[in-house]
Amino acid sequence: MPFHGEEKIWVGVVAAMTIIFLGALAYAAWVIGLQVPGGDVQLVDPQKALTELTPGVREVAPGRYEVTVVGRMWRWFPYNITLVDPVEVKFRLTALDVIHGFQIVGTNVNVMVFPGYVAEITWKVPPDAKGTYLIVCNEYCGLGHHEMYGFVNIIRTK
Repeated sequence: MPFHGEEKIWVGVVAAMTIIFLGALAYAAWVIGLQVPGGDVQLVDPQKALTELTPGVREVAPGRYEVTVVGRMWRWFPYNITLVDPVEVKFRLTALDVIHGFQIVGTNVNVMVFPGYVAEITWKVPPDAKGTYLIVCNEYCGLGHHEMYGFVNIIRTK
């Protein structure tokens, strides 16, 4: 069965796009060094996540924090996060019920949060960051989705 002229053009376009996309992936992996996060995946029973993970803020070194956040329809635990002179913040996140999206508006912190899995993301806080940042759920999680928000308060003493 012979190809028509227009079919040959589209086959060529699709083949060229495939080669370009695969080339971009190879460039990102080997030249830039981008990697899919790996390592051990921490699992947690969603029904026990609030007690097993103990949501809250913990300063592990001067300016370095570990923040454990648990999402549940339609609330983040803790709701209000206060950091004093932060340099680096490691967020550990999980959900109790459905998929949520944890985003700190105006920053590069944006992660999907799945029930039963602990997602980790490290935020290198810019030195000029201060004030209150809004946390939103950017994954639709039900009727009260618009009520699922919180705050990160950054206090600078230096």
